[in-house]
Amino acid sequence: MKAMNSVKSNARKLNNALTMRVIDLHDKGYTHDFLPMQNQHFLCLQDEVDFSAEDLNIKVVDHAFDQLTKTYKYIHIVETINGSKGLLVSDMNCCGDAILAN
Repeated sequence: MKAMNSVKSNARKLNNALTMRVIDLHDKGYTHDFLPMQNQHFLCLQDEVDFSAEDLNIKVVDHAFDQLTKTYKYIHIVETINGSKGLLVSDMNCCGDAILAN
């Protein structure tokens, strides 16, 4: 528990809104990380599986200012056809949705 409080404390110092939102979504089961690739494909970094966009449900759930890069990042939730759930954090909206409040 002490280690988690330390992580949350350090997160506030570095990138409060973005980091806290990602931690919140991890707590809700969105534990995998996705990276956009070419030709509307997305790579799951944990198991190195390449998914086509039509095999994923991707929604923008928030955006937050990244204090490290001084840019806004879109936070997407991703659900795969095999049941994995994760996040994609990007400079752009990868799905064209309006930002949803969660």
